[in-house]
Amino acid sequence: MLLKVTLKFSFYYVIILFYGCTAGENPQAYLEMQHHKDSVSEARIDSAYTFIKSQCDTLMVYQVPQMVDSFLKDSALLQSFFHSTPLYSDADKKVEKVIRQLQAECDSNLQKETYRRALLRLKVRPVRRKK
Repeated sequence: MLLKVTLKFSFYYVIILFYGCTAGENPQAYLEMQHHKDSVSEARIDSAYTFIKSQCDTLMVYQVPQMVDSFLKDSALLQSFFHSTPLYSDADKKVEKVIRQLQAECDSNLQKETYRRALLRLKVRPVRRKK
């Protein structure tokens, strides 16, 4: 009698253990969910890229001349242009990292263009002599 109970218990225990371990595994659903998350992240990164690109182009046209004037007066004033933008934070760390890199690249390009234009202004130009 004890052997029958032990065998039945062991049999049911193995069945419950087997179904318990394999019931949660659905790799297709996990892959679909991951694909959806990736597509949402890509869409957010693409929209952020277009926004930052247009904002950077606008700053390149309108703010760089002001930055050059500030740089030529006092180089410490130039840092106020870069630290005025708020930092981006997001729940998705991948999106946040990419957007921060895009913003840093834009700031770097603005700074390079400012220095380039300032050096061009400081260069001594030849003066035409009257005869």
